[in-house]
Amino acid sequence: MSPSEYQEPDIKTPPVEVVDPNGDPSETVVAQLKQYWLQFQRWFDTLPVVAKGAVVIALVFVSLSILTKVLHLVASLISVGISALLLYGLYRIFLKPNTPG
Repeated sequence: MSPSEYQEPDIKTPPVEVVDPNGDPSETVVAQLKQYWLQFQRWFDTLPVVAKGAVVIALVFVSLSILTKVLHLVASLISVGISALLLYGLYRIFLKPNTPG
């Protein structure tokens, strides 16, 4: 029996995506991002004017929210770095014995 005889006629096997192992993964990511962007543009073009305005306003709020979170993360990392430098300096001054020479 061949494999096609085992399958039910109503069930179709999904197509298999062939991935080139030697290909650059960044190219596939860029191609996917371009595809998503084109899909978003097509969807956005089908919206009425009022809905387009609402989507733009929502995107601005989401973008600003993400930007503030990233800036808070950077500020926290800078604070932790400065605190670590201060603690290391205090350790070197007060706790580490001075070596002669």
